[in-house]
Amino acid sequence: MKRLILFSVVLFASAFSNADTIKLSSGSGQIYPLDMAPGFNYQFHGSGYHLVAGALDVFNGTLVMCVPCDPTTLVGSPLFLAGGPYTSGNPYLDGIIQFTAVSFVSSVAPSGILTVKYRASAYLYLFLIDPITSANTGPFVWGSPDPWIITAHFKPDILYPGIYEFTGATLVSTPEPITLLLLSTGLAAVAWRARRVIPRR
Repeated sequence: MKRLILFSVVLFASAFSNADTIKLSSGSGQIYPLDMAPGFNYQFHGSGYHLVAGALDVFNGTLVMCVPCDPTTLVGSPLFLAGGPYTSGNPYLDGIIQFTAVSFVSSVAPSGILTVKYRASAYLYLFLIDPITSANTGPFVWGSPDPWIITAHFKPDILYPGIYEFTGATLVSTPEPITLLLLSTGLAAVAWRARRVIPRR
């Protein structure tokens, strides 16, 4: 099944490789356990667009397939992989969404719940498509080099110690360093101006 999805990804990307790209620069989302509605939902933003993606078709990945698994062995694997479509209507959203784990930190609560924060790279190749004319806008691609943070939760398997079952995850894109710099310098400027305005006692 995974080979079929990956093969479809290659065909889809090569078919539109010459198109002008539209860069997305921020986003967030949630991934739910296998067979639990709504499956997943994402929001992507950038270049004046706001895209919403939901589970209308089959999706895959080592997170949702962790029933059970060792979550500390998932680095280098696609945590999430889907080939759309993601919305209905006119236009509808189609394409590829993939998050691949790069590194992680983990902690275990007294209850036994394991929390793993993965740093993940994003691969997006999305289109808004008119269902009548097949005209499309895109491709929308991930335009930031910064990783996403995927905070995943796992419950311990009752039969095998050290093995866990995925119970859900949240995703958020990390801001670019220049954004953090502008934010910090902006706050510093506000504080400096406030200091000059407010009289000393």
